[in-house]
Order: sequence, then C-alpha cells, then structure tokens
Amino acid sequence: MALAADAGIVKTVRGQVTLERAAQRHEIKVGDAVREKDRVTVLGDGSIGISMHDETLLSLGPNSTMVIGTFAYNPVTREGQVETSILKGTLRYVTGLIGRANPAAIKVLTPTSTMGIRGTEFIVDVPE
Repeated sequence: MALAADAGIVKTVRGQVTLERAAQRHEIKVGDAVREKDRVTVLGDGSIGISMHDETLLSLGPNSTMVIGTFAYNPVTREGQVETSILKGTLRYVTGLIGRANPAAIKVLTPTSTMGIRGTEFIVDVPE
C-alpha cells in the first residue's frame, strides 16, 4: 500500500532523469514514488513515464521539467484534484479517474498560462 504522501510511481525511465524533493536531488529510477511538490527533470534526450494513483499517466520528453503541485485522491469516492506545472519541455497527459469524474479538478500550469482540462489526452510543449 502506498504512503499517504505518495501520488504515483515511476513506470519508465530512459536516460538521465532527476527528482528534487525537499532541496535534495537524486537520479530517479523505475519503481520510485513521486509526491506532491516533487520536481522532475529530464536531461538531454531522456524521458520518463509516471502513473498516478488515479490512473493518470504523465510522460515527459527530452529537456523537460515538471512539478507535481497538488495530488489529492480518494479511491473510495474517486474524488480528487490534480495540479501540475510544466516549466519547460514536453508533457503528455492522459487523465485518470479524477479527470473522468470531474474534468474541472485537473489543472496544468505553464510559465505563461493555466489550463483547465476538459479532454482526456493532450500534449503541452513549453519552449525554453
């Protein structure tokens, strides 16, 4: 069973990907947990795939940085909220149970805008 603070798990890693949590940075690997406030950075031509606990799928492409701002999910009621920030690079987002039940509970922030999500799959590209 996942710790209450865990939001998801790393499913795929290609190349060098780092995770910054509480001012500590380390290389991330398959099976590592991700949590609220984690900063994930893909270096060079790497990539990462993350499965959140509500079945949301997040994929980051080369030279990308993302922060998991908020992830709250109740598996009994399937209610929750997800807020992620893509600071640079490419994010592919496939909504999970939270987004299917309440699309307004999903937000993706970029350096210049905030998106409320109404669909189930999209890609965001933030140039440097």
